[in-house]
Amino acid sequence: MGANIILYGPPGTGKTYNTVAYAISIIYGRPVREVMRDSYDELLEKYHALKTLYGQIEFTTFHQSFGYEEFVEGIKPIFLQVMNEKGERTRKEEMIYKVDEGVFKRFCTEASKNPDEKFVFIIDEINRGNVSKIFGEMITVIEPTKRLGQAEAATVKLAYSQEMFGVPENIYIIGTMNTADRSIAMLDTALRRRFDFVEMLPNPDLLEGVVVEGIDIRQLMSKINKRVEILVDRDHTIGHAYYMQLRSRPTLAVLAHIFKNAIIPLLQEYFYDDYEKIRLVLGDTNKDENEQFVRVTAIDYAQIFGAKAELYLENDEVYTINNAAFANINSYLKI
Repeated sequence: MGANIILYGPPGTGKTYNTVAYAISIIYGRPVREVMRDSYDELLEKYHALKTLYGQIEFTTFHQSFGYEEFVEGIKPIFLQVMNEKGERTRKEEMIYKVDEGVFKRFCTEASKNPDEKFVFIIDEINRGNVSKIFGEMITVIEPTKRLGQAEAATVKLAYSQEMFGVPENIYIIGTMNTADRSIAMLDTALRRRFDFVEMLPNPDLLEGVVVEGIDIRQLMSKINKRVEILVDRDHTIGHAYYMQLRSRPTLAVLAHIFKNAIIPLLQEYFYDDYEKIRLVLGDTNKDENEQFVRVTAIDYAQIFGAKAELYLENDEVYTINNAAFANINSYLKI
């Protein structure tokens, strides 16, 4: 396994979930497939111990406001009370600036003190931040061949402290990337060269044997994803994680909750509220009106605006979510 990897794929494919297994695999030197045979509760227990007790795992999430100052280092203002000639505190304060370590630099500092141990830095949603801005000069020294201890070891001068800095070779970086938000092709080229990419796709086999009132959930997920893949692309399919709670509670009520609060909103996002395509994904065009998740109704302009009103609008139909369909077993059977 490389020193830098990114787990990428559509939403709900277990990317964040799998960072736990990958981190434990790295630290304990066990193959990932072997680690995944352990129960998830057991893996979580080890993960939290490594993170909180031993400090060998750090977790952060990139977002649009996340910057170099939080990741590497920045300048932080500190207010100090002014003392008088007698050494007594006064009401006056003076402000000084201190270089403050970011989360990654601080983690690297700790790792360098324990060269015989492995340390894992996890970056969730790595593609949601401005990677070039966040990493700065770190983009050079995270390269495996340029880590401290390697033949081509390199250091860089940091922007604020002006000190020379390198990344220890016992640091491993795991990133996750949701391809529905942004494709790999849009990632910074320098970042792509420095990471190995592991694709994570929806796994219908994890839903094998899950049946809700005659509905094969594995087949249901596969059918929806095949339609989404044709209408959009593979990066926008819907992961198995959305359905996993049905393994322990295979009821219509749970399925209805999943569709109403997760599947439908995700499809609305994917298709930018193009409800005709959403209807195609859900098979609504082949159902009775009371079984359709999304109903379509023709607009009677004459009734609304008057018979003499001249309107030239693009849409002659309105779409509404049929809440009754979520509790109707036939709505799912006919997908």
